Amino acid sequence: MQNNKQHIILTILFLILLITPTLVQLTGIEDKIMDNENRTKKSFPKLNKKQPLLFVKNFKSYYKDNFGLRNTLSNSYLHIKNEVFNESPLPSKVIKGKNNFLFLGNDNSNALNESLGFILFTKTELNQIKVTILERKKWLQEQNIKFYIAIAPSKHSIYKENLPFLFPEKKTRKNQLIQFIKLEIKFDIIDLGKQFKVKKKKNRLYKKLDSHWNDLGAFYASQTLINTLKKDFEINSLKLHNYKIDSIKKNGDLAKMINFKSKENTIILSPLFNNESKEVDLPKYYSQSSIYESRHKNPSKKFKVLLFRDSFSSALKPFINHTFGESTFIWSHKFDKNLILKEKPDLIIMEYVERYLEFM
Repeated sequence: MQNNKQHIILTILFLILLITPTLVQLTGIEDKIMDNENRTKKSFPKLNKKQPLLFVKNFKSYYKDNFGLRNTLSNSYLHIKNEVFNESPLPSKVIKGKNNFLFLGNDNSNALNESLGFILFTKTELNQIKVTILERKKWLQEQNIKFYIAIAPSKHSIYKENLPFLFPEKKTRKNQLIQFIKLEIKFDIIDLGKQFKVKKKKNRLYKKLDSHWNDLGAFYASQTLINTLKKDFEINSLKLHNYKIDSIKKNGDLAKMINFKSKENTIILSPLFNNESKEVDLPKYYSQSSIYESRHKNPSKKFKVLLFRDSFSSALKPFINHTFGESTFIWSHKFDKNLILKEKPDLIIMEYVERYLEFM
């Protein structure tokens, strides 16, 4: 009799364990719990009567992405690894460094290996990039458009001393590429971190809990960029004394990945002048996504710039907007000739963060 009771209790507990995730999913109890994954989860699939097996396949993917208690269990794991063991729970994604610095791991972008010089371009790859640059430069010259390429350094390259391990200095893909292109075709790729080794001695230029630079890092990067462009255009360099340096408490993209709740004092710059730059609507041939496309006009400035970019240019935007009469930002590295012909800019800048140089 005792054994039967135990068997019934265990069966009931097992059934509860089986149905609880589904109940949680259906009731939406977990909807307000933070999701540490920086991606869009799969939505419920549409039933196509002609392809029932496809629906089953898509439903399996949907369920794996959305099953109940997923966020609760994963967040509990992240919390224990963070707070109890003081370790990164996802070392392939996020590395815990010294002085409370977080760094990207090698997932997706090989950010760590690249910045330490463990990955280099092959001769074939370098030549492919060379040919691409020459073709684009020639085509743009025919349209009377100046062409520039700029590289934003990864956080690892600037704050290598805060990584949890030491490696001897090696040539990186960024340095390899800049030197090769300069020697081969006399084309100067702009290193946006040119001032960083000196400037970081006074102020932090990157966020500790994020993979990106702060406003001050973006300001010095914009100075380097604008000083290069001044050789071809009558534009003025920005001065730091024209900005108020302040800070706000913020979390970061790396902290969110591992459910790290701490916040840091992040440097922000606010202009002390009347900023005439205003965001304006894009023409109808754009997709109208304000996250990935935007345009600003500044009536007191000259020249029109079109900038193909990644997330690092988000903090650059205010400084570019203040420098040019019209600034259009496209979050993409696709060299879209049709778009360029419609826009007819005076110059094109293609910005790449160091960890995504393969996009070239």
